[in-house]
Amino acid sequence: MIPFVRKYAAALAVLALSACQARAAGPQDPAAGSLTGRIASDDGTPLAGVVVSDGVRVTQTDAEGMYALNSDKELGYVFVSIPSGYMAAVDATAIPQFFAYTAKPAEESERHDFTLTPVENTRHTLIAATDHHLADRESLDVGQFTAEGGFIDDVKATAAAASSPVYSICMGDMSWDEYWHKHGFMLPDFRRLYARHTFPCPVFNAMGNHDNDPWCASDQEASAAFRREIGPTYYSFNLGEVHYVVLDNIVYVNTGGREGAIGKLDYEVRVDQRQLEWLKADLGTVADRSAPLVVVMHAQLHWWQRSGNGVAWKYAFTRDADQLVSTLTGFREVHLVTGHSHMNFRLLNGNLREHNIAATSGTWWWTGQIHGDCAINTCLDGSPGGYEVFEVDGRDIRWHYKGIGLEDGCQFRAYDMNEVLKNERIRSSGDFTAEGTAGGMNDAYGENDILVNIWGWQPDWTVRVTENGRELRGVRVIGKDPLHKITYTRSTKPFQTAYNPHMWRYRASGPSTTVRIEVTDSFGRTSAETMTRPKAFHIRMR
Repeated sequence: MIPFVRKYAAALAVLALSACQARAAGPQDPAAGSLTGRIASDDGTPLAGVVVSDGVRVTQTDAEGMYALNSDKELGYVFVSIPSGYMAAVDATAIPQFFAYTAKPAEESERHDFTLTPVENTRHTLIAATDHHLADRESLDVGQFTAEGGFIDDVKATAAAASSPVYSICMGDMSWDEYWHKHGFMLPDFRRLYARHTFPCPVFNAMGNHDNDPWCASDQEASAAFRREIGPTYYSFNLGEVHYVVLDNIVYVNTGGREGAIGKLDYEVRVDQRQLEWLKADLGTVADRSAPLVVVMHAQLHWWQRSGNGVAWKYAFTRDADQLVSTLTGFREVHLVTGHSHMNFRLLNGNLREHNIAATSGTWWWTGQIHGDCAINTCLDGSPGGYEVFEVDGRDIRWHYKGIGLEDGCQFRAYDMNEVLKNERIRSSGDFTAEGTAGGMNDAYGENDILVNIWGWQPDWTVRVTENGRELRGVRVIGKDPLHKITYTRSTKPFQTAYNPHMWRYRASGPSTTVRIEVTDSFGRTSAETMTRPKAFHIRMR
């Protein structure tokens, strides 16, 4: 167990997030607000300037660590934006207890005190995972999630190898609304899994579309279970020099939902006006806008589209994307960390850098179930099921994608298309032809082609492919991944192999030459393979 985790394991026994009834004590008059309290270090030292909110109003503690909010308590809680260099107690399900639930009507005062523990986190490691889709289904999702060598084991290994305090964010869809009542697997069951398997670090959770109550036909009602079981649906915290904001960008409509009946599960992707106003107030407390800002949401802000013989981006929100972008103006470096797509996509748009991260569940766990092996966990774009690892040192942020069960430096999969095109499922699909497809770009395959799928590819990465010392010229491909095509063999349309923009094609001189592939990321780290050809094509290939 790494020192940071040991520290928190011990802290669970001694730290408490206390809530007590309002009383006339301290330098602030409790009558100044319906929510009051004191924030202090675990040695009793008051913490000044700490941001506190009820999700609508934002205030800061005074020199005595006291806060007061005149709140209508509509969201049912008060929360602290954990300041840099501190951490809240973490419960047995790995959720930091930076919030407290209200217990009285809005017209009555109540007091909630918070105790924080000092932690040196200028350097820290952040594990960003998304789309667990746990529902105890016939896909064997829970079994694969907790299997030896599965997601939890992989994260434990990553945390143990880290040289700095480790935290995690989950970008939502930890559950699956459609199966809440059908299978009796809901958010409390998800929490129990984390407790039973001792998740190794604190997890800050965002809400996904599938984390809503499918019997409710309004966003406020449908998200009540999440607020009750997990915590606030939007909030902020600080680690080192980085300000983190978690948003809920799913407005759940669920047409026809009612008690005992699941609705259409429809929703809009946007940040509602209440959150935008709260976000402006929260960001207004950030003094240094040259420091990094990380915004965590479930659904992606940007998405890609083919543009002539290249790739362009578009907004993926249903509406009001410009309002969110405008709110983030003025920050020098904004990282958007999102999920939802079950694919990997990285984009730079001005001061916004989006990391749209593929799912831990791959294709909703089906590839592992179909083949009886949780190691066969492939996303729609051919990425392995996995998560992103951010290494933060002050204002320097570095990142890479970590495939579950793969070596930490593994960033691509390379195919010998001579062998791929011998596969009957590939040949009959119409997706891998000598002519190419209507939706693709440069996805026409001939003899001796090498296809390289680079999961976390960004424009500043370099790809070098050599054959007997001779460098081969590559062309960017928009196409479909061969491995996903043979690992997902069912007909459910949303789970079919998707086009992706992060592949490259090279042509070798013959069918049995050895090819060297080197992919170098933004930070100079190189992932390499010496491909001895013919290279076999099968469901367990690397």
